[in-house]
Order: sequence, then C-alpha cells, then structure tokens
Amino acid sequence: MQPNADEKLNDLLTALRPWFGQEEVFLIDLAKQDWSARLVLAMALSETEKQKEAIILLESIIHEPISDRPEKELSRLRAFLELAHILMEQMKYDEAEDFLWQARNAYPAEHAKELDFTKEDISLFIAQCRFGQGFVQDGIDKAEEVLHKLQSMDAGGTRMAKAYQQLGWFYLHKMDAPAALLNIKKAMKLAPELDQQLVDEGIAAEAEGNFEKAVEQYFDSILFH
Repeated sequence: MQPNADEKLNDLLTALRPWFGQEEVFLIDLAKQDWSARLVLAMALSETEKQKEAIILLESIIHEPISDRPEKELSRLRAFLELAHILMEQMKYDEAEDFLWQARNAYPAEHAKELDFTKEDISLFIAQCRFGQGFVQDGIDKAEEVLHKLQSMDAGGTRMAKAYQQLGWFYLHKMDAPAALLNIKKAMKLAPELDQQLVDEGIAAEAEGNFEKAVEQYFDSILFH
C-alpha cells in the first residue's frame, strides 16, 4: 500500500483497539501485516454493523501489492467476496458485481480444495447482482448457466438447491409462475432442511391459486446451514 494508505490503516487499527477484549486485541497488532487477521477483523466488524470500518480493512487488503504467498492471495480473494456481500446488503449491486467478477477472475483452481466456495458460487452471486440491478433475464440466464455447470460437475444437492431457489425467485419476478414453482420445488427436494410451517403455508396458498405467495413461502422455507 501507499504511505498514506498505511497511515489510514494504522489510524483505524488504533481506533479499533478499545472495541475488542483482551482475548481478541492481539488481532489488532497482527492485522498490520497479516492479511488473514485483517480479514477476520473486517468480518467481525461487519457482523456488528460497523460496515464502514469493515470496508476500509477489506479495501486495504485488495489494494496490497501482489504477493508470491498463496495464503495472502486467498485472503485477497475472500476480501473481494466480503466487500461484495456488504455492498449487496446495501443494495449497491453494480459495485458488488465488479468485486465479484474480480473474485471470479482471481479464483485459483490449484487451491480450490482450500476454499469453502466454488467459482459457480461466485457466479450465482453475480446473477443476483444482475437481477438486483433490474436485469431479470440476465439473472435468469446466469443462474441457468450455473445450474448446467453444477449438473456437469455433480456438485451435490445443497449447491444445486441454492441455484434452483434463486432461479425460481427470478422467474417469479418475470411473472412466470409455472417456471417459478417448478424451480423452487426442485430446490425444496434438494434442500438440506425445510421449515415445515412455511411449506404448509405455501401449499395452502398454491391450493388457493395464490402462486406468488406460494413461491414466497416455499423460498423462505428452504434452510441452509
């Protein structure tokens, strides 16, 4: 980072010190040089609604010079994703999409086993960003691409369920209730767990011909861990 960026980071870390207890304060000192510690701090701050500070820490990681240490570049990759997630929560989908593409382009196939997400997971987030910007058909096309890829990979039920769930939601907003119900029910069959009360409410709504409410209840019934 540039000198002024280093100064900004150090000022922030100094300001953060009183917010952490004795057991966590060591992270403050580690974060000056250790990208993974900085990432942990950013994620903790994001969960406590201190998103401005979290964004500063995450941006400091992605602006670091390229490293020849794979673990540092994996921290940079995760920082791209965390930034995107914060921006998606803020409904800044265009900015989030940019970080997601950077994460996707930087995805290291040789270190895939060290990650708890795949390239296709990133692509599904990109589909959500396209949808969030009002490009519903783009979202549908991207989600269908992800599904085809997952099917070819035999990726497992949970990832398939997430893709079908999003596709069902996208079709609902395209006013295509049959396609929405078809995909959301495929998601339900593959989901690791369902909220039965919401399923029952969806069944009742579907029986009454209220397909929009049915899809909404089915969508919310799908539980991931």
